[in-house]
Amino acid sequence: MSAPAVLDESPAPGPSPAAGPPGAAEVSPKERLIAAAQQLAVAVIDRAAGALVAKVDDLSGMIEGLGQGGGVGMNALISAGMAAMGGKNPVWAAIKGGVAAMGTTTKVMIALLLILTAVLAPVVLLVVALVLLVMAIVAAVRGN
Repeated sequence: MSAPAVLDESPAPGPSPAAGPPGAAEVSPKERLIAAAQQLAVAVIDRAAGALVAKVDDLSGMIEGLGQGGGVGMNALISAGMAAMGGKNPVWAAIKGGVAAMGTTTKVMIALLLILTAVLAPVVLLVVALVLLVMAIVAAVRGN
């Protein structure tokens, strides 16, 4: 028993026993059922593939839209994801992607904040050290 080698895309079942040339072998109902099942499977797979392609296109468009106008956070997230897929450091890529999406004014403000932090950090440490020294002297005087 063998199924027909070439399947047509028409919904009609295989040839009827009377339609063949004289002396041709009759097609059994089981073979017609197999051929119909194969045609149905092809149609279902074709339809599912079409739906899947449409969904992938929708998702691709949505991601592209987010990348174009998603702002600093989205740009950082996309950069980190691309770096992770490329085997690079995603944290550094996220920082670079976020800074790249910032405006010039924001970049200048962040640079000034970092410089001010670097300049004032020793002053803060000195004040903390002096406060601890005064607390130690007060505790020593009260202890006597």
